Amino acid sequence: MRQLIKRPIQKKFKSAIPLHSGDSALLSLLGKVISRPGLAEKAFGEGEVFLIKGGMFLSGVKVDPSADEGIGAEWKEDSGQHHYNPSAGLRRPRLSPYAIHMPHGLYSPIYLNPTSPFVLRRDKGDLFLSLEELRLFPVQFERRPNYYSQATSTGVPMHHIGPHRLKRQVLFEYNAYCRYFTDNTQCLFCGIMSERPAHHGHYQSQFVASPTEISEVAVAAYKQDACTELQLTGGVLADRAEVHYFMDVGRAVKEGMGVDTIPGSQAVLVPPQDFRQIEELKESGWQGVAFNLEVWNKGMWPGIVPGKAATITREKWLEAMEFAVGVFGKGQVTSVLVAGLEPKESHLEGLEWMAERGIYGVPIPWSPTPGSSLDGHQTPTAAWHLEVTVKALDIWEKYGLDPDRHSSGGLHYSDLATIRRHWRESQAEEATKSSKHDLRYTLAVEGKLPDL
Repeated sequence: MRQLIKRPIQKKFKSAIPLHSGDSALLSLLGKVISRPGLAEKAFGEGEVFLIKGGMFLSGVKVDPSADEGIGAEWKEDSGQHHYNPSAGLRRPRLSPYAIHMPHGLYSPIYLNPTSPFVLRRDKGDLFLSLEELRLFPVQFERRPNYYSQATSTGVPMHHIGPHRLKRQVLFEYNAYCRYFTDNTQCLFCGIMSERPAHHGHYQSQFVASPTEISEVAVAAYKQDACTELQLTGGVLADRAEVHYFMDVGRAVKEGMGVDTIPGSQAVLVPPQDFRQIEELKESGWQGVAFNLEVWNKGMWPGIVPGKAATITREKWLEAMEFAVGVFGKGQVTSVLVAGLEPKESHLEGLEWMAERGIYGVPIPWSPTPGSSLDGHQTPTAAWHLEVTVKALDIWEKYGLDPDRHSSGGLHYSDLATIRRHWRESQAEEATKSSKHDLRYTLAVEGKLPDL
C-alpha cells in the first residue's frame, strides 16, 4: 500500500516525480481506502504522521466549509492567543478550530493558510486530513472544554480570560503589551503587540483580568479535568508591576483551590532584581518559574533582546535561574532558547549548561511572527530544527530531565520523545529487528530526515 502511494506523496512533498493523467482518480480511491479507521494507523506509522504534522506546521492548513459544523459548540474554537503563531492576523470570516487529534496519539494546533496543500474536510460526518486530492487519515477536532460555556462572577466568558491550549494547559496572558516597545528595545522576534486578547479588562489599568477572575477560571478548569497545568505570562511593565501581580494571582488561585502549591503552575517572567521575590513567588503558590533567556550566545544576546539586557545583566539572569532551582527544585525552572536565532553550537551549549543545573532549556523553533521586527525573515531548515531537538532530548536524558515536562502537550520535543520511547520498547520486544529502515529511529534517535 505504501509503495502504491509513494509516487504521488513524493510529488506533493518534494515535487520530484510527475503525476500522470489518471493519478487524480487513483489518489481519491487510495485516499478512501487507506484512511479507513484502523487501517490508517497501519498505513501511516508514528514517523509518517509526525512528518505530516511538521508539514502542517510549515504549510498551514485549509479548513473546508464542510468541517465547520460544531466549532464553538462541540469542538474548541481558536481564541486567538498563540505564541509564535504564523497565522496571527489572518482574517477569519468564521470560527476556526484550534487543534486536531491525529493517529498514534499525535496532536497539532491548527495554523490557517488558505493556500496550503493540506485540507480538513468532512465526508459523511467524519473528519479527514487530505493532501490536496489524497485523503490521508481520519482526525478529530479537540473537544471544547465545559468551562468555555461558563462566565466569571463579573460576567466575563471564562475562555476569554484563560484559553485552553497544548492539550492540558490553561493559559493566562495578563496583557498584550510590553514597555520595551515604547523605546524600541523589544525582543526582535516578539509579536506580542500584534496580539489581541479576547477580553479587554483593565484591572489596575495594566491587566486584563483580576486575580479573583483568574482564580475562578483556574478552579473551574482544574475541577473539570480540562487541564493539569496553568501558565501566566505577559509583557514587562513599568516599575516591574507584573512581579507583584504574579504573587497576587498565585495567592488567589491557591486559595480558590485550597492548596499550598498550584499543581502544574508556571510563572513566566523576567527575573526580579531582588531574589527574595523569587522565594515569594514560591510562597504565593507557584510550582515553577520560566525565566526565558531566549538566546544563549553572549555576543548576540543584547542585540536580540535589548530591553531584557538593559533590565538585568546576563550574568545576573543566569544567577537567578540557579537560585530559582534552589527554591523550586530540579525540573521546575525553565528557560526558552528560541531555536534558529543563533548558531547551533551556542544554542546547544546553552541547553547543556542549563540541564547540568536542573534547568529545562527549551528549544522552541523560531517561526517569524507577524508584527515582530523579524517579520519576513526565514527560520533554518526543518532538518536543522530536527537535529537540534533530538540533541536536546539527548541532553535532557543525560541529566535526568523528563521530556514530558510542563507545557509539552503536543509540542515537537514531546512527540519525538514519545516516538523514541516507543521505538526502544519495540526493540526490547524484537531484539533482532534492524533499525535501519525504521523511520522512528531515523527521526527520533538519529535526528535526521529520511531520504526520499
